[in-house]
Amino acid sequence: MAAVRGKTRRVRTARRRTGTGTGRHRLVAGVVLLLVIAGLAFWLRPRHLPPASLAPPRMVEPVHRVAPVEGKARATAGPVKAAPAAASRQGGPPLPERHAAPRVAIVIDDLGDSLDIARGILALEPAVTIAVIPFRSASAAVAAAAVLAGREVILHLPLEPEYGAAMAGGGGFLRAAMAASHLEDQLERDLHAVPYIIGVNGHMGSRFTSDPKAMRALLAALRARGLFFLDSKTSPESVAAEVATDLQVPFAERDIFLDHDPEPAAVARALAQTASVAREVGQAIAIGHPHASTLAALAAWLPEATRQGIEVVPLSTLVR
Repeated sequence: MAAVRGKTRRVRTARRRTGTGTGRHRLVAGVVLLLVIAGLAFWLRPRHLPPASLAPPRMVEPVHRVAPVEGKARATAGPVKAAPAAASRQGGPPLPERHAAPRVAIVIDDLGDSLDIARGILALEPAVTIAVIPFRSASAAVAAAAVLAGREVILHLPLEPEYGAAMAGGGGFLRAAMAASHLEDQLERDLHAVPYIIGVNGHMGSRFTSDPKAMRALLAALRARGLFFLDSKTSPESVAAEVATDLQVPFAERDIFLDHDPEPAAVARALAQTASVAREVGQAIAIGHPHASTLAALAAWLPEATRQGIEVVPLSTLVR
């Protein structure tokens, strides 16, 4: 009888041990599975894009780009000093103070269709500023790559041209006849389609920029968001400078188009003209496009300009 009881106790003990071992095995397996899932989630996270926001790259000083406004202006921004009384060479806002070295900012428009093309532009030294069109296949990825490379990003905002047929197939356009609420809604969608922007310039826009009411609505909206405006001056009738001065919106305007004629010799002449303007008045802003000829010319000209005493700077440096 005692032998039977002993055997029963041994069987029960063995069962308890077996149950305990099985429970431990299940616990260990569960922990391992959780670790594997967490590891996969970490590995598969979208590492090529920093968190989406409108925050600028570190090199951008807010004081250069944010006007004092009531309401939505960012608290980190300092006040914008009143401009001196002297008139600029183009009849718009006054020229900035001269610096020891002439300064040039280069902006490349029409990006957003190809990340590979953008990477070629981001490799240029000294750095250029990129303008990204909203709602293109690679708009957000191009903006993110630019910020990771330490470059400035602005929104290349679609604005109504003189001939409406030019807008066919494009999205995000602001039209001069839009109601204020409609314009505000479309602008908000455009702004959020391209993250990391610090300012805006126009894509097309000959009709829109020559309409005082439309430009006042746009620039007031940009001022409220702490964004500057670069006038590409696609129309000689542009009122952007006058409206920006009136509203105290941080502002700049294009001096030279680099590649109206994309032939290499013509681009080289445009770059020489850019340098000449910078030496004459202290600064120049040139706008180009992602043509192979433009990028090849810039790759040679940018380091040579530096050697010749021209300071190539981010666009925000020349905003006033």
